[in-house]
Amino acid sequence: MRHTLFVALAVIAAAPALRAQATSAVRVDLPVVDAPYVSTSGLRAPSMAQSLGITETFYEVTHPAIQRAFGSHTKLANTALVLFDTFGATLPAADAWLHEEFHRAVLGNQRISSFDDIYKMNLLASTVAVSHVTDEDLIRLKSTHPIDEVRAAAAGIEGENVLMLGLEKKRFFQGSRANHIPLYWLTKINSWMYVASGTTSENDSLTDEMNAQDGTNVAARDWVGHDFSAWVYDLHRPAEAYAARGTHPSGVGIDRYVAARTLSDEERSFLAREGRLQMINFLDPNLFGVDGFTVRSMRLNVNASHYLTSFGHSIDLNVFVKQDDANLLVSMHRYTNGARSFPGVEAQLLDVPLALAGMNLDMSPRVALWMQPDAQAFRTTDAKAGALASLRIGHVSASRFGSFVELEAKTEGWVAGNVNLDRNFSVRVGTSLRVN
Repeated sequence: MRHTLFVALAVIAAAPALRAQATSAVRVDLPVVDAPYVSTSGLRAPSMAQSLGITETFYEVTHPAIQRAFGSHTKLANTALVLFDTFGATLPAADAWLHEEFHRAVLGNQRISSFDDIYKMNLLASTVAVSHVTDEDLIRLKSTHPIDEVRAAAAGIEGENVLMLGLEKKRFFQGSRANHIPLYWLTKINSWMYVASGTTSENDSLTDEMNAQDGTNVAARDWVGHDFSAWVYDLHRPAEAYAARGTHPSGVGIDRYVAARTLSDEERSFLAREGRLQMINFLDPNLFGVDGFTVRSMRLNVNASHYLTSFGHSIDLNVFVKQDDANLLVSMHRYTNGARSFPGVEAQLLDVPLALAGMNLDMSPRVALWMQPDAQAFRTTDAKAGALASLRIGHVSASRFGSFVELEAKTEGWVAGNVNLDRNFSVRVGTSLRVN
């Protein structure tokens, strides 16, 4: 479910500061194959990588089109962008769709079928459900994969954070001039307010309203209700049976939705703190149109982010570095559960030119190392080391279309945008599209 806040007026007020430049050509990746997700989840799609590629393409196409339509009328273009990002968020392929598809990817990875109500095309909806999930599947999920259930609840804004970082990488490293600033503000404000609302009477009212609206129709129910009251509830109660939530007010099925009044004092305090930590996502110069600064011959930028995870949260510091053709992103992670914090670091080189057998290629290697809570547990002080290594190789074409293959291996652990909490080896093959 996505809680939508209409904050357009605040962003429109800042419109004169927003730039509406034409975009240069940028590359977006659309994975056609993402294995083993497609096979292990019963031929379900899209995966996290596929939905991310679709949404990045959506905004790299629509935002420049709006900018070009208004030409030099910057204020009108910025106002149009704000309105589009506010009222178009629930279009298929847009931000809210990505939010729901990240929920569905975690469920699908555990062979749970679902339906994204975005496709009902209610553009003014204040909530959107991931529906057609059975109580039996949720009972099984909590019983056999309780950490995946916790991760699934927070996966929606995880996807939005990954999207923001992906768009910022395209601007910094590829020179995209698409104006995503209204999207950045609207998404980050929405996520902050959504997490913060988990402990409020607003959550109680919304829960009661949804339960009354759903009635005895189990298929129509959202799989989780308010994402973050459910997240903190199950984070603190991994051994509690799902059925312990009780009977739905209609008398049919399980009472899925966790209202604020249901939370213990400890859970309420913990979630309130996580709501405050969401403010870290505003430590981002891109929100103010600053996409980098130059030190001698080096281009730099830096931002911070806060993710809710399967064990608690991750606070990241991202450093963007560009010098000539060298592109480097370094991220430092501070993973925290209910007992202590753990370190992590990763580095990614992007689009390194490579000539092989007469073909023009580029490669993007990525390496990550971390310590995370053992078994992804919330209360443990024990650490477990983990790592990820990936390599993307793309075929550089003079046309708009290219191709790529990506190999990615990881040990047990949480990685933003990777659906697997256990060890995994994935292969992605797809097309690269150059958009203007």
